[in-house]
Amino acid sequence: MTPTPDQTAPDTTGILLVLNDIAAATEDEFNRWYQQQHIPERLGVPGFRTARRYRALGSGPAYMAVYECDSVGVLGTKAYLERLAHPTEWTTKIMPSFRNMLRSACRQTWTQGTGIGGGAIVVQCKPLPGAEDASRRWVKQDLAQGLMQSAGTVRMSLWEADAAATGGPSPEMALRGRADRSADWVLFLETIDAVQTAQALQAQWSAPAAAQAGLVLGACNSYQLIYARAA
Repeated sequence: MTPTPDQTAPDTTGILLVLNDIAAATEDEFNRWYQQQHIPERLGVPGFRTARRYRALGSGPAYMAVYECDSVGVLGTKAYLERLAHPTEWTTKIMPSFRNMLRSACRQTWTQGTGIGGGAIVVQCKPLPGAEDASRRWVKQDLAQGLMQSAGTVRMSLWEADAAATGGPSPEMALRGRADRSADWVLFLETIDAVQTAQALQAQWSAPAAAQAGLVLGACNSYQLIYARAA
């Protein structure tokens, strides 16, 4: 099998990752709000390229949204910050129903493969201080080699959170009533078969090898794609 070339785009590809639960009484309206107002509003910000929504398969926050931007700097522009500072009436109504919120602005520092799968596996991880380069090498050279051989895996990406771009408290966060959590690094696996890719990940992820590379594994959750839209 011919390997798919790696791509690195630390200065040109930004990711906004959002995971959350939602109060059951608000779930239907939450989904209408997301489709009818929130995503169109975000995609109206210059530099936003695409938006995707996912629903959890099993454990983990019930919903995930992934926005791709021209760069992580888009998330610090006046146009985007204006949206955060002036939530709509509908947003003001929905935000207090968010639970267990994680929000991280990331740089996509590496990706292999092409396309979008109908599912995704999200692996949160963190390199030990000073072990960033070794952790990147292990992901690209060791972990990816086996995962990209799985028939279920479409694409694999490494997202590295940018604390400055993620930002601090905002009027939207205040509406949610509690501070957001954030990720450090995220391995994002696009898949056509989440079960198959999860099995491949389990087979390929060597805890001793990861530890030797200085990479600490966090939460790992599977999601089904439910909506996608381009700007």
